Amino acid sequence: MVTRGEFYAGSRLLKDFVPVVGLPLDQLNFLVCQTVGLLLAIPLRTVLSPTRVSSQVRLTVELVAGIALTVFCFGHQVWYLIGQALVSYLLMRYGSPAWSQLAVFVYCMVYQSVAHITRQVYDYGGWTLDITGPMMIQTQKLTSLAFALSDGHRDENMLSDDQKSQTIKEAPDVLSFFSFLFYFHGVMCGPLSFYSDYIAFIEGTDVQQQPPAPSSSSSNGHTENIQDTTGPRRDLKNLPAFLKKFITALVCGILMMTLPSRLCPPQGMLEETFFDKTFLQKTFYILVCMIVSRQKYYFAWILGESLNLAAGFGFNGYDKTGQPRWDLMENVSIWDVELANSLKINIGGWNKRTLVWLRRVVYDRAPYHRTLAVFAVSAFWHGFYPGYYLTFGTAALFTIAARLMRRNVRPQFQDTQVKRHIYDAITFLFTRMANVYITFPFLTLELMTSIKVYAAQYFWLHLVALVAVVYYTVISPTPRTPRPPHAHNTVKQD
Repeated sequence: MVTRGEFYAGSRLLKDFVPVVGLPLDQLNFLVCQTVGLLLAIPLRTVLSPTRVSSQVRLTVELVAGIALTVFCFGHQVWYLIGQALVSYLLMRYGSPAWSQLAVFVYCMVYQSVAHITRQVYDYGGWTLDITGPMMIQTQKLTSLAFALSDGHRDENMLSDDQKSQTIKEAPDVLSFFSFLFYFHGVMCGPLSFYSDYIAFIEGTDVQQQPPAPSSSSSNGHTENIQDTTGPRRDLKNLPAFLKKFITALVCGILMMTLPSRLCPPQGMLEETFFDKTFLQKTFYILVCMIVSRQKYYFAWILGESLNLAAGFGFNGYDKTGQPRWDLMENVSIWDVELANSLKINIGGWNKRTLVWLRRVVYDRAPYHRTLAVFAVSAFWHGFYPGYYLTFGTAALFTIAARLMRRNVRPQFQDTQVKRHIYDAITFLFTRMANVYITFPFLTLELMTSIKVYAAQYFWLHLVALVAVVYYTVISPTPRTPRPPHAHNTVKQD
């Protein structure tokens, strides 16, 4: 029986080092697991590369190491992941392609919801690491795999190009399936990968694509770029990409450990002194607070990206100059989150792999109200703290308002360079304020507390967004330009 104060189920082996390093045991175990994963990633890429060993060996090593690290960090809770995976596998293996993907989606979301509720019962408002983190990523993997398998049995003419690239004709074997779920350089905190990408990495076919050939004249007078995707595996170097991510993760880790105790701590929003501040002071406090709080996510996600790059996972084709791109597993763009002048770009730079999942599983398949469906599923996927629903509900409203404003207002500022700069400056400021206005309930979590903070800001951005939506949809509606088939505007395609 789990009791309060005993919620963490991970190994206690390193408990004597907690006073030395100054980190809670759960965070210390997480860092140790990621460090071990980084050390294992190097021989996986070199000694156990696809040119040296079989795919079966690589799959086995990934699975065994991933299970071991999961047990060390989360203890007996690993069985919760296995239980979710087993039922999902049976549904995919023996269920009909006509309904199995929906059954897997519903099962995984309900199963995960039980875990979220259990977490809230025994560790309400706490931030201790537990199995719900890896389970959220596993839910993404299982549901995306189920839909890809279903798409493999559909008429290709009914699929988008992105869906065609992800189709799977047959359910994977047990080893491939569990290795995909537990591979050691992604099981702790991702980033999310998709089954076809993972298997291509395991088999080495991900880097068989050749760089674009120099443009040459064809017989009809046009130029063409020719790519050979049938050549042998290329040993592409990604050390610069790895070092960039790893150093960025270290910087974010240092900021995470040093800034919160000095600059605008989140608990300050709950104190009476916060409400005595002026409007601008409160806005600035929340702005700095959210910048500081994001460092832990930057650190964990970018460190996860580093592990995948160290293992050789992340190749994403070539750029226009023929240089290899290693951004397949990129999960966050700090520049877009902190400095974008568009809410779409701002949201698109955060948890990017989850946005791809939401597009593939929800947005591309919802019959109507696709944007609202994306935000609803995202909130439900996160859990049941009221703050999550305030965040995603506000984000949905702001997204709709931002689209209407861009469609109707932006053209009025495009005739001169000065007006374009003015428009960009205004949208930059609004994006900064909208970002923190949307996301701070993720820290307060509680309904009334979040509403109290909103009230202290007079709900001003809610009112601006509502006025924009009402004006441009009821009072002065603008005809909408028809969307081309399979157009995606929620997130960029990888």
